[in-house]
Amino acid sequence: MKDKESIYDTYFEKQKELNDEKLHIWLDYILFSWRWWLGVALILLLIGLWIKFRKKESTDRLLYTGLFVAIFSSFLDMIGDFLGLWDYRYEVFPLTSNYLPWDLFLLPISMVFFIQVKPKINPVIKALIYSAVAAFIGLPLLNWIGIYKPLHWRYIYSFPILIVIYLTASYIASRRKFEKL
Repeated sequence: MKDKESIYDTYFEKQKELNDEKLHIWLDYILFSWRWWLGVALILLLIGLWIKFRKKESTDRLLYTGLFVAIFSSFLDMIGDFLGLWDYRYEVFPLTSNYLPWDLFLLPISMVFFIQVKPKINPVIKALIYSAVAAFIGLPLLNWIGIYKPLHWRYIYSFPILIVIYLTASYIASRRKFEKL
C-alpha cells in the first residue's frame, strides 16, 4: 500500500506532465492563432472602453465592484473546470484553466457599465437582462467560435448564477458608506 506522500508525489508528477503537454499545445497551436488574437484584442478593447467611458468620479467604486466580479467569476470558473463541467480552449495565457478575457475583463467591465447606465432602473430587471444576454448570447457565441466548450453544463445554469453576481455587484457599487481609515 502506498503512503500518502508517494500518492501525492505520483499525482504531482502526472500533473506536471499534463501541464508541460498543455504548454506545448498552447505554443504550437494556440499562441498567435486567430482565437488567441481575438482574446488579446478583447482585453485591449475592453480596457480602452473602460478608460474612455467609465464614470470618472466613481472610478474607485467601480474598480472595487469589478474586482469582486473578476475574483468571484474566476473562482466559479476554476470550480467548473476542475469538476469537468466545461472547458476553455485558446487561453490567452497558458497558466490558467479559465478564459481570462471573459472572467477578468468582459464580465467585470460590462457589468459595471451596465450598473452605471440608467442607475434608477430596478437592479433585478437589469440583472435579468444582463444575465440573459451573457448566458444565452455570450456563452453560445464563445462556444460557436470554439473557445468555450460546455461538457456537463447548460447555458440555463449560468443564468441564475449571473443574476446573483450582478445583484451582488450592484449592491457593492451602490454602497454609500465606507468607513474612513
